[in-house]
Amino acid sequence: MRVLSQRISIDVTRTGSGPAILLVHGTGDDQSCWRQVVPLLAGRHHVHAMDRRGRGGSGDATGHSIAAEAGDIVAVLDRIGPATLVGHSFGAICALEAAARRPSSLERLVLYEPPVPVAGTADYSGVSARINELCARARLEEALCLFLVEVTGLDPGLVKLLRRVPGFAGRAAVADTIAREIDATHRYALDHGRLAALTVPTLLLTGERSAQGLRDATALVASLLPCASSEVLPGQAHRAMEGAPALLADAIDTFAGRSSHEAHSR
Repeated sequence: MRVLSQRISIDVTRTGSGPAILLVHGTGDDQSCWRQVVPLLAGRHHVHAMDRRGRGGSGDATGHSIAAEAGDIVAVLDRIGPATLVGHSFGAICALEAAARRPSSLERLVLYEPPVPVAGTADYSGVSARINELCARARLEEALCLFLVEVTGLDPGLVKLLRRVPGFAGRAAVADTIAREIDATHRYALDHGRLAALTVPTLLLTGERSAQGLRDATALVASLLPCASSEVLPGQAHRAMEGAPALLADAIDTFAGRSSHEAHSR
């Protein structure tokens, strides 16, 4: 399915049947990052996985911003009807902004470690500049590795192994979008008043082994949303969709399947 948003086309893959779920990936990814999660949800849900702008089958435009990304998500929600919206990492920030803009299109909201700036957040502007430099020299895999180690905190040894995994080159192909998202995250400021008015039942997910900064950021967002609950994914870090897809799918499925009353009272 293709959805027109702000003069660009957004590619969305649909699988399964039942209540709608929309999956929004993070930085350095495309919709394929959900490939192990989608089949686990599709038995009970109509799962939609979108490529954010600049990735996969979606178009791109100049003047990138979180507001534009949120507008893309809203355009997809308008097409598929009320849904449970799931966002990972930078995609979770975009999903949060989309939810604040169009809460009537959401049944529930699931945010997996939105990396909002908190006290002590590192300044990654230097990393952003190095990524841009590597991309300009067509060293895309190195740019992605730099992001994974310096920004997401993955162990360099693990990243070395990831380079051998099928699909890594595909992820590296969109490395030129990484720097702009690092910069957009650095500039992002939570609107406390607007979030206080967002009454969509929301689940905040963190990995037990995730970096402290990501856990602090997720806790901050949870504290600002009036209908939020939190869950820790045991043994996981920032990418449970790969490390424990069944665990992540179960958390999403369980929350999405609850009645609004249960979600509010959790």
